[in-house]
Amino acid sequence: MKIGLRGGHSPNCKGAVGILDEQTEVRKIYNALAPILQAAGHTVVNCNSDAYSVSGELSEGTNKANSNGCDVYITIHMNASGGAGNGTEVWLYDGSNGTMNSIADNICNNFAKKGFQNRGRKYNTGYHDLNASAMPAMIVETLFCDNSHDVGLYNSLGTSGVAELIAKGIAGQTVSGGVTVSVPSSTSSVSEGDAGVVFTYAVKLTDGTILPFVENLSDYAGLPGKTVAGIAVRVNKGTVKYRAHSKESGWYPYVTGCDWNDIINGWAGDNGATIDAVEVYYETPADIVENYGYQKAQYRVAPVGGAYYAWQFDNEKDEQQDGFAGVFGIAFDRFQLF
Repeated sequence: MKIGLRGGHSPNCKGAVGILDEQTEVRKIYNALAPILQAAGHTVVNCNSDAYSVSGELSEGTNKANSNGCDVYITIHMNASGGAGNGTEVWLYDGSNGTMNSIADNICNNFAKKGFQNRGRKYNTGYHDLNASAMPAMIVETLFCDNSHDVGLYNSLGTSGVAELIAKGIAGQTVSGGVTVSVPSSTSSVSEGDAGVVFTYAVKLTDGTILPFVENLSDYAGLPGKTVAGIAVRVNKGTVKYRAHSKESGWYPYVTGCDWNDIINGWAGDNGATIDAVEVYYETPADIVENYGYQKAQYRVAPVGGAYYAWQFDNEKDEQQDGFAGVFGIAFDRFQLF
């Protein structure tokens, strides 16, 4: 392929700054990644920018990719969220390109093999890199530069190691798991494997109908076109707390049980109400923390008749997360959790 490649931002127009300087580090990753891709037979077009404005560095990158007739445009970034967020995610314009979907999943999975939280593939039609490129494009958010756990993993892998995870993801290859890092006592190193956490959940419709429970992403809870009055959630390992929001009543209290007959602690919501947002938080048990690292509830809702909103992780807040799934005042008809 002819790959337009850019290390995000510009030395004269900085990105996020935390424990690491995003722009400095992603340019290092670019410098390590380009020769790996070239050695694999790809042509790499340098789409980096030294512009002095956000609009300038964004436009310069896509203009270079477009004018060179690239097959794909890839930009490398790091996230930041005040130290709360962690993990790897890849943004695409939409889900219509199967090859790009696979590459995004491969990259996220490879980072997860090395201990990063897998935040998954996401879509956004509003990002310049994705909507101004004439070819399929992706934004690789490698990690959170202000999160000590992510930074510890990054420092252990080095820029070459991180570049290799991306390159193998593009090639459809997987990496072996495991990396030993020194991390603060508030977090834990992560090893390869599946923690086996299974969320089981269901919804009650506003007409009183209780739909069957589903597990993780085997399906969604809800019926297209039908509004929701409440949700019930349980988990096979650890504990989960959750709550629901309605326009009329605001946030209902947190609950930890899962029993439609228990109106106090068995489900979140209210008979007859229409909920518009949910918040789910997973408490990771000590044995899973030791062996797999801290896990998070990953969930989303879809407005009635619309496409799913972005994934929410626990109650994290950052540029893409509000701390809950949904939009106040807009009812939803589908709910997913894993």
